[in-house]
Amino acid sequence: MAGGDSQMWKQVFVRRTWTEDDKEDFLDAVYWFRQMVAFVIGVIWGVLPLYGAFGLAGYAIVSSLLTFVYVTKFQGANEEEFGGTQEILKEGFMTASATFIVMWIVMYTGLHN
Repeated sequence: MAGGDSQMWKQVFVRRTWTEDDKEDFLDAVYWFRQMVAFVIGVIWGVLPLYGAFGLAGYAIVSSLLTFVYVTKFQGANEEEFGGTQEILKEGFMTASATFIVMWIVMYTGLHN
């Protein structure tokens, strides 16, 4: 994304009409949205205190649902133009999972140990 951090966050939070020509920028917006969601869910899971497989599965489900709603409802994008639902849902999933796990561990350890 050209134009720095403010331009990147603007693309994440401002609705616009996305076309196939904007595929890279759109997937970047999805990536950063997912990073933000992972950070927030990690904090919430650590505060609650959720742990184990339930926490990991819960993150995967909530994160994927929020990403799908973000793409289809907030951005109003036709997911088929960007490689299909699976392509969009896997965009940034692993790196966001690392963000989630770090925040989850830090918050859980800091508050409950």
